[in-house]
Formats: sequence, C-alpha cells, structure tokens
Amino acid sequence: MIKTLLIAPYQGLAEIGKNYKRYDEELHIDIKIGNLEDGVSIAKAAEAEGYEMIISRGGTASLIEEQVNLPVVDIKISGYDMLRVFTLLKGMQGKAALVGFPNITRGASTICSILDMDVSTITIGSRTEVEKLVSDLKQDHYSVVIGDVVTVRQAEQIGLQGILITSGKEALMEAFEEAKRLYRLIQRVHSQASVYSEVIEGFPQPIAVIDTRDTVIVKNKSFRTEMDAEVLNTAGFETLMKKISTEQKSHWEKASLREESYHIYGYPLNDYLVGAVFQKELVQERAGLQIKSNLSYIPISGKSQVAKNLRENIKRYTELDSPLWIEGEQGTGRMMYACNLHFETYGHSSPLLSVDLAEVNVTEAAAIFSGKSKQLPSEGSVVFRNVQAMEQGSQSRFKKLASELAGTYKVFILSDAAMAVKVDKGEFDHELYYKVPQASIYLPPLRDRVEDVKELVQAFITENHMKYGYETIGIREDALKPLYEYDWPGNVDQLKQIAEKLMITSSKSYIESEDVGKVMKDLVEAPVQDYHNTIPLEGTLKDMEQQIIHKVMQQEGNNQSHVAKRLGMNRTTLWRKLNS
Repeated sequence: MIKTLLIAPYQGLAEIGKNYKRYDEELHIDIKIGNLEDGVSIAKAAEAEGYEMIISRGGTASLIEEQVNLPVVDIKISGYDMLRVFTLLKGMQGKAALVGFPNITRGASTICSILDMDVSTITIGSRTEVEKLVSDLKQDHYSVVIGDVVTVRQAEQIGLQGILITSGKEALMEAFEEAKRLYRLIQRVHSQASVYSEVIEGFPQPIAVIDTRDTVIVKNKSFRTEMDAEVLNTAGFETLMKKISTEQKSHWEKASLREESYHIYGYPLNDYLVGAVFQKELVQERAGLQIKSNLSYIPISGKSQVAKNLRENIKRYTELDSPLWIEGEQGTGRMMYACNLHFETYGHSSPLLSVDLAEVNVTEAAAIFSGKSKQLPSEGSVVFRNVQAMEQGSQSRFKKLASELAGTYKVFILSDAAMAVKVDKGEFDHELYYKVPQASIYLPPLRDRVEDVKELVQAFITENHMKYGYETIGIREDALKPLYEYDWPGNVDQLKQIAEKLMITSSKSYIESEDVGKVMKDLVEAPVQDYHNTIPLEGTLKDMEQQIIHKVMQQEGNNQSHVAKRLGMNRTTLWRKLNS
C-alpha cells in the first residue's frame, strides 16, 4: 500500500477525507489538519516517518512542495466546488467579491457569467496582497468575500462575511486517483533509474560524470577501484574538458599519469555536465600498432595540380563508405593524407588506429577487431600500412577483413607504388587491389612535382619555428635552385629532413644559398646514394644498429634529441646504446 498523508488546511476537508480514506485498497491514508506553515511542519515530520505521498490543497500544498522531498498532490478546485459556493451565496445580501489566484478566478468568472450572478472576481499574484485587498473591499462597501482559508480569515477579522471555497468529495477522489498515478510513475522512473545505475556501476571501464568545476558528480565501481583521481588533473584531461566546453561535442584525448597511459572519451551531457570513459589502453600499443587520439589537420602545401587535387577532393574521399587505397613511394605523404582524411571526418572525437602489416600479420590484425574486443571505439579510422608486405596466403583474409571493417570504420590502405606490377605478375590479389577499394589515390614522387618544393620547405620552416623556436623564418629564392634540381629519392620525408637540418645549421632569419649548397654537397657526396638502403647489411644485428645510430648522428649534426626522436627511443636509451 502507498503510505499517504492528507494534510487538510481546514476541518471540513479533513471530515470528508475521513469518510473516504478507505475507499481504495492501494492507498493507506492518514489525515492531519494544518494550514500553510503548520502544514509544512506536519509534512516534514511525515517525511521522517516514512510516508511516500502527501495530499494537500492550495497554498499549503505549494509550500509543502517547496520544502519537502516527498511528492505532493494538490487538490484542485473543481466546477462542482464553485457551483456549491455560488449556491450558498444566493441567500446573502450585499456586494460579493471572489478573491483568488488565476487558477480559481478564471473559472469563477465564467461560472458567474453563465449563472448571471453579480460577483466581482479579483485575481491576486501573492498572499501578501490579501490584507490590503480585503480592507479595500470593505471601504468599497462589499459585505461578502469568497476565497481560501487565509482570505476568509482576513475578511472575518475586519467584520466581513467570509465564504470558504471548499473541496468536495469529487475533488478529493480525483486527488486520490492522481496520487496513485503519480506513485506508479515515480516507481517506473525509479525502476528505470535503478537499471541505468546498475549498468553504469557494473560497466567494465571506469566512468565518471564531471561538472564545470571539475568535480566528480558520479563515478562507477571501476573508477573507484581502478582509477587514480589525479588523472583529472593531467594536461590531457584539462585539454579534453576545454574542447568539450568550447565545441559541445565528444572528443578523444590521451593522458599520462605516472607510469600509466589513458585514452579518455569525453562527451557533453548538458551545458554543465560531462561524461567520461577512461581506458588504460584501447589496444596494447606495440611495434606496428599505434593509436592516435589527438590528430590535427596538416595543410597540404604546394601549387602543383597534384597538391590542388588533394586539397579539393578531401571532402569527397571522406564520404566513401568503402576502403580507400593510397599508394606511392616511401616518403610521399601517404600517412599524412590518411590522417587528414580522418581529421576531416572525425576531428578529435574519435581515434585513428595504425596497423603496419610489415610488423603485424593479418591474423593478429583480425584478432584486434574480433567480437571479443571490448576496448575498441565505436567509430574512427583504421590505416593499414605496407600492404605490399603481406604474404600471398594472407591476402584473401585481409580482403575480407578490410571489407568488414569498412562497415564501421573509415579504412585506408597504404602501399608502395608498384602494386599494379605485382598484380600483373600474379604476386598480389587482383580483386583486393582493384575491387575492394572504392577509389585509389596515387601520390607521385617529389621529383615529378618539384614546383611544390618551395611551399613545402616554407611549411617545414613554419612548423619547426613554432615547435622548437628556431630563429629561421624563411628561405631565399636563390637558395631553392639546388633543391629544385635534386632527385629526392626519399621524397617529401627527405626534403623535410633537409629543411630541419638547414634550420639547425643556420643562425640567420633566412636560409641562404651557401647554407643549402653545403648541405646538398654533403648529401650528394655521401658514400651511399640509395636513400632506402644507406646501411650495408653486414655484421651482427648489434653492429648494424650501431651503424644506423652513427649514420643518423651524422645526419643530425650530433643533436641527440633529434636522433632519439627519429629512431623512436628516449635519450637515455640512445646514450646507453652509444656507450655500449
């Protein structure tokens, strides 16, 4: 049964309630008398006593609702109640006025008009108006005032006759029915909220709801037991909150705390609350497998037709729902263009997963996306690099994998520029190359678009000026001539490396022709001309490792920070290898 308390503002309502308190088995109704503040005190005690519902009337119901957490049902003034009042009024002499809030006076005016009764209806907006209003009515020679308990008492205190607008059994029965409806609704809401709470509480990943003051409002069991709350103070999390606050859309961000790395998916719940899901690793990163969760757009520099087409068609390529094949020589910018396509589609809201098929076989790649994985995002991009390195026996399985993933993710397939030749020789699956991708892009080598060299060099200068604070801000026009004439076997990547070296060695604002001449002379006179195979494959693995390190040291002017960055290791590891 629903434990319900009827708080009657006047004795008559309590008496009617006593006659009908047992009319329904679903309600257990107790009755107490109390008007306004007295009714509030009774309601507060009822809350402590375990009541589930309160029924009251008018101003008393409104005050209780403001100060008590229990649901409150207001007994409405019905048409029957108004008819009873006007029937009582017929035998009385003198001018009469009905005083009340709009919900009473609107109906009263209509009834007075229908019954052709001369009763003034006066609408109030606050109870503080009653005392002066009743006094003014007396001055205007009114003798009868109709209203609620407060109005009638005020009228009687100054000698006017008061008629209380009472609630009959019809209004009370309707309030009882409303109490049952409200209780059932609340039970359904509580039941649904309980399910949601259990879902969040039992979710395998840490979840939190954070307000605009970076206070955790909600956190589930995984967050409480697995997470260090200090992650909320990391630079990555602060960046995430700023982006969501500014753009009001979801974002991925990476945050590091002590020895742990977290991928955080944040999404706005409303103007002041943000939901966040924390994952220590989306996928275990290792050789050949990378997660990029905070990519930025890299402008496509150049004035060649190739550069123009890449810029103009990027939107069209993002609308494809099948894999996109990007091919070209090493260093032509295939990965950069894939990242730009990802950013155009998702911005920072989803991560990009890079799988190098020269390091990860197709079976391992397929396992990452199997149904057993609970850690992958629901959308994003997957880039398969070095597809040409796949064994022929794996190509059929990769064909199926790429097609399946395209239903969920943007899929980009990167390869070298000799794929058509491999297909013609029967070394690569014809259908995989020609039918699985909806479109393909060929990025020509830099030697075939040397008109882009100037814009590319300036872009690299701008990037490194902002990143490292180098003094150099440009390159002289005459200094570009040797760069136009060089063959660039390493393509854009090699040009970027040379531009960085020029910035390191130059102490002026602009790179001069003599700076370029010296660097290019060293490059041309290097003992090994093959950019892709500068280290002879002789000696032990350790010997070749040492040769690689010393070669890069030579290219980077013995700058250990740059060497460590190029080789993908920290400076401590580089120092140890140099001294081993």
